[in-house]
Amino acid sequence: MREDLLPIAKRELRVAARRRGTARFRWWAALLAILISCIWIAWFPGWASATKSVGSLFSLQTACAFVLALLSGPFLTSDCLSEEKRDGTLSLLFLTGLKARDIVMGKFIGTSLSAIYGLLALLPVTAIPILLGGVGLLEFGRMALALFNTLFFSLAVGLWVSAFVISYSRGVAGTLAVLTITGAVLPALAELGSRAGWPAACFYFTWFSPFYPFWCSRDAIYALEPHKYWLTLLASHFIGWIFLAFASSSVRRSWNNPELGLKRSAPGPRPGRFEPALRPAEGRSNSLPNCPRPSGAEVFDPVLRLGGDESLFRWVVWLIVIAWAALLCVSRIGSRQYLPPLVSAGACAFLLKVLVAFQACSFFVEARRSGALELLLCTPLRNPDLISAQWRAVLRIVLWPLIIFLGLAWIAVLFPLDRAVMGSLAPSPSAMPSLRTGSLGALFLSVRLGADILAIGWFGMWLALTARKPGLAPALTILAVLILPAMLVHFDLVADMFFISWGTTRLQEDFRRLADTTLSQSEAPASTEQPMLTVVALGPTSDLQ
Repeated sequence: MREDLLPIAKRELRVAARRRGTARFRWWAALLAILISCIWIAWFPGWASATKSVGSLFSLQTACAFVLALLSGPFLTSDCLSEEKRDGTLSLLFLTGLKARDIVMGKFIGTSLSAIYGLLALLPVTAIPILLGGVGLLEFGRMALALFNTLFFSLAVGLWVSAFVISYSRGVAGTLAVLTITGAVLPALAELGSRAGWPAACFYFTWFSPFYPFWCSRDAIYALEPHKYWLTLLASHFIGWIFLAFASSSVRRSWNNPELGLKRSAPGPRPGRFEPALRPAEGRSNSLPNCPRPSGAEVFDPVLRLGGDESLFRWVVWLIVIAWAALLCVSRIGSRQYLPPLVSAGACAFLLKVLVAFQACSFFVEARRSGALELLLCTPLRNPDLISAQWRAVLRIVLWPLIIFLGLAWIAVLFPLDRAVMGSLAPSPSAMPSLRTGSLGALFLSVRLGADILAIGWFGMWLALTARKPGLAPALTILAVLILPAMLVHFDLVADMFFISWGTTRLQEDFRRLADTTLSQSEAPASTEQPMLTVVALGPTSDLQ
């Protein structure tokens, strides 16, 4: 390897290798996989003597690994290039003679190191079913190859979206939108077309989805269509390289943009991040919380101004709800088997909660990065004003999609369309009320979704305010509130109550402590500069005497 080949990659790899979080991520990934496997074994009776149960354990482990690999792009690469644009260092990198491919590949390799190490830590745990005799070695090899391909695809998508945007929230929302379409919508569209009797050639364009290599790696499916696994694997891998090429092309064209240069024409909001909520004449009159507000007038919201236009987040939320509704309606009408709607609703609810976690943490993450939080704490705004404004920003995006989502779930449970099509009106055992299929399950889904959103909001805001690295607050929130309590099965509501109480109490205390620290730091220079000025003024006088 030449010395001048990918210098940014070498530097990023050295920094990532020395980072403590790289080793900690491996430990946490392996520990989480072991805990999930142990809890599944404890809840599944007779697992040691059943080959089918060992296969289901392997399916559970690989499904969790696939979801984590697919979500690595929004967490790791969706902000790597946009952060350089916000800081104004992208132009500096190009002035050193670096090429676009050096910057893109350096960022890609440096940010993907932790994800690769985490996936390597998961693979030995997923290989345990091989020792139990339920999974073959070739199936494990195909699954490992599909997981690495999914990880590469997700990281490439995040880097491509990051090359086009400047805002952190827009990068995350755009990456989630692309991954939702390619990972869920396209395979669902192909499945619905095959059930409708359309030719399979009409859906060859969906083969670049990373879901197909993961699904076709199973022995039962690979034995029927071995060519589909390899073709979809190559297609999705090739599309990933195309995303990286597009990212390089976009960075090459936008590096000399005057808005992203080293010099800024005038101090003020960074481009693309601050959107004026009102006209300047209206802003000051409504900025103070104790000022009388005219009825019907829009209240000036600093959280809305700092976060900017969140239309992309809103489109992603509606896309997830509409895609799930279309899949539910068409599959239930065309299917000959009873499919519990709450099974697919759980996956859709998880994606919605992930978006809520990003949105709940976005304000404090951006405010701490730009230094605007200290500025807001010096204003007449009170702590409850900022917290309530952040909740308004979250509900402004997800409230109506969540209401429609829960309404569709209740309609699907109370009015099973598939039995009406089949002509069977007699109740079946699968339609009996339970926590998975019946009205009791819909009630549990509604309560659990509301509790999870409250826990994510309060705990996520507290983490974004107090974490040493604010960018990791969404990932830590999802891990602490959604993933780890899921091991408690139906008792995760207790964990939600704990996170809600913890967030509501500690958020106020840390806000008050941060405000006191900000005021003390702002007053410290005034008290120390005065004696220094006195000494400087008296020094020449004493010398003259």
